[in-house]
Amino acid sequence: TQRKPKQRGSWPALPRPPTEWLCAVAGVRAADGGRWAFAAARTPALWLLAVWQATARGRLDLPLHVDEEMPAGTIIGDISAGLPAGTTSYMYFISAQEGSGVATDLEIDENTGIIKTAGVLDHESRDHYSFIAVTPDGATVEVNIQVNDINDHAPTFPKQRAALFIPEHTHPGSHFPLDPAFDADSNLLTTQGYAIKAGNVGQAFQLETRRGPNGVLHPELVVSSILDREARSTFTLLLEAYDGGSPPRSSQMTLEVSVQDVNDNAPAFNQSRYHTLIPENLLPGSSILQVFAWDADEGDNGAVVYEINRRQSDPEQFFTIDASTGVIKLNKGLDYELRKVHELVVQARDKAIHPEVSTAFVTIQVRDYNDNQPTMTIIFLSEDGTPRISEGAHPGQFVARISVSDPDYGEYANVNVSLEGGEGKFALTTKDNIIYLICVDQMLDREERDSYELRVMATDAGTPPLRAESAFVLQVTDINDNPPLFDAQEYEQSVPEVVYPGSFVLQVTARDKDQGPNGEIHYSILHSHHSHSHWFTIDPATGIVTTASPLDYETDPHPRLTVLATDRGKPPLSSTTVVLVTLQDINDNEPVFESNFYNISLKENVSPGTCFLQITATDADSGSLGSISYALGTGLSSLVPSVFLLGEETGQLCTAQGLDRDEGPSAYDFTVTAVDGGSLSSTAYVKVFLEDVNDNAPAFYPLEYAASVSTQSQPGSAVLRVTAHDKDEGLHGRVTYRIANGNMLTVFAINPDTGVISLRRPLTGKVNLLVQLEVEAEDGGGLAAQPTAQVNISIVAGTVSPPSFERVEYYFTVPEDTRPGSQTDSVFYSISAGDPHGHFSIDPSSGQLHTNLALDHEAQSILTLEVQARSGSPPAYSSARVQITVSDVNDNPPRFPSSSDSVSLPEGAALGTVVYTVLAEDPDSGANGQVHFELASSGMAAFGVERLSGKVRLMGTLHQESLSPYKLLVLAQDGGTPRLSATFTLLVHVQAEDQLGPLFDTLTYRVEVREGVPVGTHFLQVRALAREHNAFLAYHLRADGDATSFGIASDTGWLHVRRTLDREVQELYVLTVLAVAGEGEGRQTGTSTVRVTITDENDNSPRLSEERYFFTVLENRPSGSSALDGDGPGPNSQLHYSLLRQDILHPVFQLDALTGELSLQAPLDRESQSAFLLAVMATDQAHNVSQRHSAAVTAHIFIVDENDNAPEFLSPPRVRVPEDQPTGFLVLQVVARDRDMGENGRVSYLLRAGNPDGQFHLNPSTGRQQNSVLTV
Repeated sequence: TQRKPKQRGSWPALPRPPTEWLCAVAGVRAADGGRWAFAAARTPALWLLAVWQATARGRLDLPLHVDEEMPAGTIIGDISAGLPAGTTSYMYFISAQEGSGVATDLEIDENTGIIKTAGVLDHESRDHYSFIAVTPDGATVEVNIQVNDINDHAPTFPKQRAALFIPEHTHPGSHFPLDPAFDADSNLLTTQGYAIKAGNVGQAFQLETRRGPNGVLHPELVVSSILDREARSTFTLLLEAYDGGSPPRSSQMTLEVSVQDVNDNAPAFNQSRYHTLIPENLLPGSSILQVFAWDADEGDNGAVVYEINRRQSDPEQFFTIDASTGVIKLNKGLDYELRKVHELVVQARDKAIHPEVSTAFVTIQVRDYNDNQPTMTIIFLSEDGTPRISEGAHPGQFVARISVSDPDYGEYANVNVSLEGGEGKFALTTKDNIIYLICVDQMLDREERDSYELRVMATDAGTPPLRAESAFVLQVTDINDNPPLFDAQEYEQSVPEVVYPGSFVLQVTARDKDQGPNGEIHYSILHSHHSHSHWFTIDPATGIVTTASPLDYETDPHPRLTVLATDRGKPPLSSTTVVLVTLQDINDNEPVFESNFYNISLKENVSPGTCFLQITATDADSGSLGSISYALGTGLSSLVPSVFLLGEETGQLCTAQGLDRDEGPSAYDFTVTAVDGGSLSSTAYVKVFLEDVNDNAPAFYPLEYAASVSTQSQPGSAVLRVTAHDKDEGLHGRVTYRIANGNMLTVFAINPDTGVISLRRPLTGKVNLLVQLEVEAEDGGGLAAQPTAQVNISIVAGTVSPPSFERVEYYFTVPEDTRPGSQTDSVFYSISAGDPHGHFSIDPSSGQLHTNLALDHEAQSILTLEVQARSGSPPAYSSARVQITVSDVNDNPPRFPSSSDSVSLPEGAALGTVVYTVLAEDPDSGANGQVHFELASSGMAAFGVERLSGKVRLMGTLHQESLSPYKLLVLAQDGGTPRLSATFTLLVHVQAEDQLGPLFDTLTYRVEVREGVPVGTHFLQVRALAREHNAFLAYHLRADGDATSFGIASDTGWLHVRRTLDREVQELYVLTVLAVAGEGEGRQTGTSTVRVTITDENDNSPRLSEERYFFTVLENRPSGSSALDGDGPGPNSQLHYSLLRQDILHPVFQLDALTGELSLQAPLDRESQSAFLLAVMATDQAHNVSQRHSAAVTAHIFIVDENDNAPEFLSPPRVRVPEDQPTGFLVLQVVARDRDMGENGRVSYLLRAGNPDGQFHLNPSTGRQQNSVLTV
């Protein structure tokens, strides 16, 4: 792009270049190493001459712009555009600084001056280029090329991966700055925000941003909840940075967050009490047992050291413990006879700075010993060498092998081995009295007994005999020989039909006598479609039956489940039970209308009691819950329309009173509510269009008209215009006029469409007559105006002058609170039009204007009156226009949509959080209508309100200890004098952290919806997160006036349109969305606000205030004078006005395309053309040209005569008169014509010279010259 060059001043004049200097440099070759070397090298003398000339002339600027990333060869501009107007050049000398990039990045044609890109330009590498172009005649153009930035770079993090260490138990709300992402683009195309895209388990973190002094947006990681390293030690967060492009560009990085340990766990022993048995002859230093404690912390916080509490146990220090391993050793010899049992208190502590300690108890029994007792060795014959036998073992199967010896004796035969215990299930056998075998003697059943205590004793033959014994517990291992068995063959449960998915139904229990996998039970449901078992699910481990989907009593009141219990044996065994569920019918179905929208047309003259629409709704619930009653809801004015009645039981919509489309609304918009027996309701929307009937006759205003016309007026001249209005529309409202009586002389005619009465034929010889016309008006339906209009037209002589107003137009300003009867200013005589309601009166003699009725600026700010004056008999008339502006008075206080509201706020909400936005409107104008907000509550330092926007913000710490909410009193004041105000009460409920309901993504959603979108269109999904993991959420809209236009999916949170939206009716909707988690007393609710702005769709054609405009304009008005302001909808209407019909070669009028003001483009001359008919079109400016709407009107402009033409004699009066003619002899008839009309065109005659003796007399009006005295 390029702009007109700008003169930058001139260089100082230099002396003329000497010829020898030019010759000296003629052979010099200029080269800068770039492509521009040729410009000076080709003709160096010419180059130097051009440079010298350029120094003596002014330098011109040529700014150019080009987008980066455009392909090579893109035309940027033309150097010739920088030359002065009318100047061209066939050659340019280019000069650029070294390293400026001009030589490498641009391609400049020195002959044509066309500048192109030599390659792809990069705004981030170089954002501008500049060089100087000099023409041979010395004109210098400094070219500056700005490279426009585009969104060609995505934000980039310094690192793809980063690590962050955060101590566990860090307080929520703590901030940890992160390295920002940098975007090489500029302004809004740089980094605009950050988001956590993945890895934020449990919503432990959130991102906040701050803008640095250099404009860089820095992210900060904020801890949202308490961190527990033992539950999760690391988080891998995927962070995304995005810029402000459309669409935005983004990049991601991985942030590894490591939770650093805090010593919040004490060591835990694997058992609280230890037992052991040691012989009394155990040597000091022998290991007795090992205790073990585990600490969930890490590092020194989890390193465990052991010690014996000497104050509570073992003060004699018989034992020691290894501080690191926990091995307890004997420290000195024991004496069974002195102490048989030792109790130790062992402590385990970690190595933290502030250690945690736990305690265990160790019981050490000392066993007496005999030096000559026999010894036994028992080897168990199981696979793992432990004392166990399968319950499926057959009698005779071996359990263990026993070998015995006695060191006191050399022969084994002296040892007797016996078996005790086992309840006869086991036997002992031997073949050589050296090796003994324990075998199964009877069948085993683990389910009856799963272990046996056996004792093997070896007794020597000494006196007294010594013996050795070994006791052990023999475990009976399981085989899968028992199926699971349910506690009951049939379960019954009653459940309300309206429960959330995941709700508890009942728990079934099966038991399996087997052990291990053979006794592990897995539950499942044998699904059958006809039984609706898919409504339920069962926990495979616990047998808890819960709902899997919504239940429906109307579909199946008694769903039946078959539950299967299977063990994990090989092969598995199973059994079944039946669960009978009885659903309790709940009023879970809203009434459903046959149609959500009813559109119907109704003639406006229907009689009261006429039923014209049947509204029907059905309810799927049964019994009384399905009974429906109907009621009328509110309309657009928030009031229930009183003109209709709705049958409570029948749903029939009838008229309650007479309708009048002309005096009341042309259509009614209201809701109809259907309520079932359980108080559930639904809403349908009804729009009743009133069809116009011809029930209004035209009515004249005013009823009497008066005007005067000169006998010299020409046929076709307009005399006056009568006006009748019809409140009907279309054909019924179109009025035609005719003269019914009084036009006996047929000198007047009336335009049947406009009501303009004009002169039909000359008025010669009809002076001093009063013509009284009766004018009738009839609409398109045949109704005539009653009474008719009376028109008095005085035919006056050309010599009669009508009254003359001091001004053509008067302008007054009257405060809207002016009392009736107050004097405003002086004009003259009578009000003829413009005041149908009688707001003003005028003194017929003094011309003083008074107010009759109270004025209201908000209803009508400007009134235009037509004041008429008359004089003489028959009267002559003239008119003036009086424009009265009703100035605003501060008589309206601000108004809130409602008097109060409430909102919930988390106790931990951040400072600056927008709690609520209050709205108020004031219908006054200017400062009287400017609304400001402030908090009138005392002691509410925790909150503040923005003065202009009405946003209530959190400014201090919240305290939930008080049960009562914060009560804020918001005061709205206007800027008038005196100020008027209104109050609004806002209740802020503080929710404690442990009572918080679901948390929405944001407290306030803002969204734009285009008007006219189809009903059912989804436009926003709200999301909330429950405080409890996996808790089911249900979304609802708070029932209020705005919510009736929208609906929400309870499971997904998608908002959709339920009725047709019209921006011209309502532009902003404020919705409250509720997210409910849980049920009953544990039910928790979170709230968020959705502000829906309706954007405009071009669905309305422009409407001008009248179908026809009539104006009078004085001829010879200067060009630019205003004739018409056709502004229809107002200054913000964005309309384009145009003239459809006008002489293109000789235009007289021009129309302002933005304001609709019609003004003169050329002087008017009534004598050339006395009237104009213009067609004006108003077109809106929709972006899509094919969707633009327009309206057309006609403007009738009558030119008022001015005395701008002198009389002209038709021929020079030359005559010869015989002498001796008598007095009164007609000498000649002189004739002069004046092209003006009325009084301006009346000609009078006068003898100015040549008649010193008064011999001739000239009639001043007839032009007949006669001699009075004739002498020789």
